[in-house]
Amino acid sequence: TNINEVFKDILGTFEPQAQQKNLQLILKNTLPKTACTIMADKEKLNAILTNIIKNAIKYTNNGSVEVGCMKDGDMLDFYVKDSGIGIPKDRFYAIFDRFTQVDISNRQAYQGAGLGLAIAKAYIEMHGGKIWVYSEVEKGSTFYFTMPFTTES
Repeated sequence: TNINEVFKDILGTFEPQAQQKNLQLILKNTLPKTACTIMADKEKLNAILTNIIKNAIKYTNNGSVEVGCMKDGDMLDFYVKDSGIGIPKDRFYAIFDRFTQVDISNRQAYQGAGLGLAIAKAYIEMHGGKIWVYSEVEKGSTFYFTMPFTTES
């Protein structure tokens, strides 16, 4: 899977939604063209990024959503950072569970099944990685996940 192509496709998909909300959609990718292909299921990587970016745009009313990736030894470190509503610290444990959403005041605006992050977590773990979040209410969230930087089967 070529990570640069995945980013290009995913960000192209979400650019209209970001523009509609007047959000900046920023890519910070430090992978050179010669080292951007890894052994990974492209559809699952697309699903991981899609679920996380979709949430970032959905829960951000102004500012930006930044997506990035960097190599760290034998791992790739991905992140999706937003300037959205944030997540209370006491709910961090629950957001990766199936059918769970953070309690928010405007339920109408944030409907969904609560499966996106659970699916992303399962796919990341299938690849030998992990996912976690740092967030502050009213200041935004940053979701991090890792995947092995494997170039051969």
